[in-house]
Amino acid sequence: MQKKLFRTVENLLAQIDHSGGNEQALIDILHLLVESDDTVSRGVVSGRLYIEREKDYKLIKSISGHGPDITGKTVSKEYQVVQDILKHRLWVISPDSPGFDPELEAQFSDVDSAAILIGRDPSYILSLGIRHHGSEDDLRVLLETLRASVGMKLREQALASQMEQARTIQQSLLPAHMPSFEGYDIAARSVPAEEVGGDVYDIQEVEKDVIGLMLADASGHGLPAALQARDVVIGLRMGQAEGEKITGTVSRLNRVIHRSGLTSRFISLFYAELEAAGNMTYVNGGHCPPLLVTPGGDTYELKVSGPVLGPLPDAPYGRGYLTMNPCEILVIFSDGVTERHEPNDDLNDPDSEVIPVEFGREGLIKTIQNNIDNSADEIVEAIFSDVKKFGLGRPFEDDVSVMVIKRLSEDVYPPAESVTLLPTETSL
Repeated sequence: MQKKLFRTVENLLAQIDHSGGNEQALIDILHLLVESDDTVSRGVVSGRLYIEREKDYKLIKSISGHGPDITGKTVSKEYQVVQDILKHRLWVISPDSPGFDPELEAQFSDVDSAAILIGRDPSYILSLGIRHHGSEDDLRVLLETLRASVGMKLREQALASQMEQARTIQQSLLPAHMPSFEGYDIAARSVPAEEVGGDVYDIQEVEKDVIGLMLADASGHGLPAALQARDVVIGLRMGQAEGEKITGTVSRLNRVIHRSGLTSRFISLFYAELEAAGNMTYVNGGHCPPLLVTPGGDTYELKVSGPVLGPLPDAPYGRGYLTMNPCEILVIFSDGVTERHEPNDDLNDPDSEVIPVEFGREGLIKTIQNNIDNSADEIVEAIFSDVKKFGLGRPFEDDVSVMVIKRLSEDVYPPAESVTLLPTETSL
């Protein structure tokens, strides 16, 4: 019976739009409880909402009963009925209640009331005028169900607000527009698996004829991951502005993340500085090794790497070197690309021994090779399309991010002085 009541209340409250904040949501709930023909609301003939102030509770909404004319009236926190509401969080108010003041109560309602305390800083009192024909125990079950359901809805609102903050932070980190870098075609895209993810990329001019390229993956999702990603972007931009060497910048970032106290979290990071002549220096902190693809389709993996940022305060980070030749393509990506797996319901069984079939580096390489003559933006879109198709269109299991840097043809721009692939890179 109580489970059915809870579902009924949930269905009733599901009609509420919480985008206006807690106070508006509580006002909407009052309207529903007073004006709805639902079985839960039968017997509820009026409703009032009070907001906490320093010494009293002020009435900010009155529906039916004495109507809106009584808004603005206050009830002292010293009043015994209010004290009981604060102590018990829900309270049935009648002439038999301890300390009941009939003259005071008559200002607000002509019928017995039931009050529910909700929230904090400030708290609210949701008061309902009730003509109830059942037992007081039944009434308390209804009130407790209402209190639990309303509290849950307000927590959902708080979570939605956090997610909106995280989305705002995440969007503010991404470049407003793709910077122009003469001789190169650059494109990037990031799609979170949930409303907010931990992936972030950045493309900024470091100095004349040098551009900084970054893709990072903060563990987890939501607001904490978005905040860590923000710290990485800000830290890298500060290092770029100060002309700091990239190993020094990454090492300092690692120490900052370690000192944040979130020892269960970490960030993988690939950061590179590319010169217009094609020479590139990079640092890899535990990130997926990027791929370099030649015009003929040969593929090389940038193998130089160090540990992820966060767990080890004094982790060493070495530099890797590369020279990009005309028409070569560099693809930087997050593990949401290669670890995308084919749908298999057995994977949801913790006892299953099924090994997931993943899109993998082979799938990524094939997509790049199939689009080798296309623009950077078209290559990014092709990767996302193939990864999506591989999962039969299902939502991504993890954040998916891709950055493509394509050096344009030597017919337009002359080749670099050195076109040698350094031995730190490995052919696939």
